[in-house]
Amino acid sequence: MIVSFGQVIPVTGPNLGFPGNISRFGDRVVKARPFAPLTSTNNLNFGDPAVLIPTTTGGTWTSIADFIGTVTNLAKVQAAFAGVAVRNVKTSLTYPAGVTPGTNQVGYFSNGQEAEVLERGSATVLLTAGAPSAGDQVYSRILASSISSALGDYETNPSATVDYITSVAPSGTINSTTITLNTTLALYPGMLVFGPGVPAGAYVVSLTGTNGAATAVVISSALNQTLTAGSPIVFSNLVPLNGVTVTTGVVDANNTVEITLKLRNIA
Repeated sequence: MIVSFGQVIPVTGPNLGFPGNISRFGDRVVKARPFAPLTSTNNLNFGDPAVLIPTTTGGTWTSIADFIGTVTNLAKVQAAFAGVAVRNVKTSLTYPAGVTPGTNQVGYFSNGQEAEVLERGSATVLLTAGAPSAGDQVYSRILASSISSALGDYETNPSATVDYITSVAPSGTINSTTITLNTTLALYPGMLVFGPGVPAGAYVVSLTGTNGAATAVVISSALNQTLTAGSPIVFSNLVPLNGVTVTTGVVDANNTVEITLKLRNIA
């Protein structure tokens, strides 16, 4: 007699989970505040990077995508970034109500709802671009490029020739907002600027030349030192999120990846 006790099914690629899921391991700090978008049309999707808008009653959340709709907020993203919007259980049979069961979807908090944000710990999020390894820096997009137009989304491993452009020998004097380039670079207004002498949060206001072919730029804040020969100045369409890294580097079939917030960026 042949006895069969079933069949072993190999696990070939399990999904990491839904956007906004919190890891059960390690430290977890979650804060609840109302979601109040700066525009009435934007939602806070589960897993979105959230920023804190200070108020006299404890503050409100909004998304990075919503926050940078106001140009001057480009300079404040790093300081205002707070964490990851946490996935919540909704009481509708499907969410949003009326969606056919089985439809791929991402839940969200809408205007006025109490929203939870993971301020420290690990969570799963949607990755728009990048092929990460464990420990890689996590970025959020603040300006569209040929790589992606999904503003406010997570990315890793920025392209050195498109999204993270370095000028190796620009010139500029202290208290000036003008940086003169030694070569023509593919720069655009709104790009963040990093480097010696460049104040934190500075971004490109205007440029000499044409979009995508700049010979000099005017930045939003004056240089705090004269640029020395060979100073590396970086222009970026992405903002590095403080203390946020890729946990394992595994990206599942739904483009979900786990990230870790090592720092509590804001209370």
